[in-house]
Amino acid sequence: MNPRILGAVVCALIFNQSLRAFSTGPPANRNGVTGVYCTACHRTNELNTGDGSVWVLGLPAAWVPGQTYPLQVVVTHPTAIRFGFELSAIGANGDQAGDLIAGADGRTRIISADVNGKTVQFIEHTSAGATIGGSNVFQFTYRAPTDANFGSIRFNVAGNAANGNGANTGDFIYAIEMTLPGLSSERQFVMANRGGTSLSTAGAQSTMNAGFARVVNASGTTNAGLAFISYRQGNSLVNEFGFAASAPIRSGTTYVEVGGQLNMALALVNTNSQAATVSFFFTGDDGSSFGQASLTIAGNSQVAGFLDQAPFFTPNPFSTRPISAARTLTFSSSIPVSVMAARTRLNERGEFMLTALPVAGATGPTSALSVPLVGDGAGVTTDLLLVNGTDATETGTLQFVSGSGQSITVTIDGQSNNKFTYSIPARSARQFKTAGSTNPPAFGWVEISPSGNSQAPSVAAVLTERINNVTVTETAIGGSAPTSATRVYAELSGNFAGREPRSLQTGLAVANSGSASVTITIEATSLEGTVAGTTTLSMPARGEVGLLLGDIPGLKLAAPFTGMLWISAPAGSSVSVAGFRARYNERQTPELVVTAFPAFDEAAAPASELVFPQIVDSGGYSTQFVLIGVRGAQSSGSLQFTSRDGQPMRLSVR
Repeated sequence: MNPRILGAVVCALIFNQSLRAFSTGPPANRNGVTGVYCTACHRTNELNTGDGSVWVLGLPAAWVPGQTYPLQVVVTHPTAIRFGFELSAIGANGDQAGDLIAGADGRTRIISADVNGKTVQFIEHTSAGATIGGSNVFQFTYRAPTDANFGSIRFNVAGNAANGNGANTGDFIYAIEMTLPGLSSERQFVMANRGGTSLSTAGAQSTMNAGFARVVNASGTTNAGLAFISYRQGNSLVNEFGFAASAPIRSGTTYVEVGGQLNMALALVNTNSQAATVSFFFTGDDGSSFGQASLTIAGNSQVAGFLDQAPFFTPNPFSTRPISAARTLTFSSSIPVSVMAARTRLNERGEFMLTALPVAGATGPTSALSVPLVGDGAGVTTDLLLVNGTDATETGTLQFVSGSGQSITVTIDGQSNNKFTYSIPARSARQFKTAGSTNPPAFGWVEISPSGNSQAPSVAAVLTERINNVTVTETAIGGSAPTSATRVYAELSGNFAGREPRSLQTGLAVANSGSASVTITIEATSLEGTVAGTTTLSMPARGEVGLLLGDIPGLKLAAPFTGMLWISAPAGSSVSVAGFRARYNERQTPELVVTAFPAFDEAAAPASELVFPQIVDSGGYSTQFVLIGVRGAQSSGSLQFTSRDGQPMRLSVR
């Protein structure tokens, strides 16, 4: 035979075998696991070009040991008529992660290959799965590793959107990489100058985990920390509350309201090696105390529960004072402990909601405090909670002021006015709740001014919104002393303007308690500390402004964005700042859930230790941690998770 003819026949046979082999799946390691893709043969178009895509459906936010997950790989392109794919799952060191299981429909198969000295499984299409005109969806199963210490898992997938011309020309190749975190009781962090860190638990474990977290600095200073605990019921966000990480204290007083649909919860954390003895008592409206008791917290442990239950309250047949008579709980500890208090509500749909409340110290400022956002009307009410943590009666006034600096008239206990007086017995509290009848609705701020030599109480303004007689939002903003420089966590995600489920926007409320107008500067920085935008706002004397991040004039930030807002005013100014974030939940008609959270004064002295006294994961709950760096310095360290009984708590954190 002519050598040229023989060579042509051999080439044709090789080419046809290649086509048949590729129709039954590509060679192993063409999905990007080592940087090699199907474009090694399908070279017409660059990787990830054109109007197609590949994605994986069914992967969890974090993997659970031994759990089986039904998965789908979907390959798309508007002109493609034939589809294929290849997927692998490996650990951080390249080991095979769990098991890939081919679907029963015969459209997928498993092959194994040596990748950098490790045997790795690849699941890919078969000839039956890649027929012309066939489905672009491939179904199979993934079983996670049984070893909880395996670590993170990396999935690489490539998809081929082919034109069916029988050759390797004209096809489009798409590839993505996804990483699922593993379980760990510690997460390292590094923060840049004016940067930060945001971490979230996955909420994916089969049982609920509860405990606390500590910030352990290796270098530099973590000046502040923030946590958001979210609760989903039926896969829809019901409630979210935010609170600051706190330093351990020896004593404190918190507001109490128990009865009907309301209750109070308290978490006490002892991060010391020795046990802590905590004594406590309740105080009523009249200033008299009852329910004296004590409890012991073992070293590196937590005690948490509702205040109408043991160990905090035990009904006594010889006492006539029920827990509903309490207005505060005051505690003192043999060694410093970290504390978080929360008011709970069972709303009209039977959904559980929590709102974090401040803990008052034994001394307070003698100057005025401000709450930079309150509202009344159109389903919104404000519940002002004033707590006296001292041994002397506290007196003063509270005044409602509009955004333009004018007085706001509201109705409280049947009295309509813009200014109200208070007198709070030692260790007790007072409540001022607006009627919600202001029409048109009014929003502004409140100034709390102590009289004479009296100290100012601890203040929380609980804003509640009801839609169609159902409580959808309840959140608290703490009172604070005016400052001239502060920081607010900022986040943008999703199509918020289109009411997309899970879309989110951060906002801020700023009150100017000074008698002169002031211009504030707002600078946005990313978590890496780079400047993302700067703008200024002019505020009238005694005025207030509340804006979502996307509505701040001159500050053009595109979603997604995560970082900080640095808010400053000229020296000598008196501004108070609070943050809030608005998130659309996953209901069929999305509802707006609003969560307030504290801003952080730049002038505040750093704490020697920061603790998140309560964290929860799974069972519908997840916790987001935000660590905030300082101006002019980098910092590093770790976030350590501990269960209530003092054992390391392994969580999936991303």
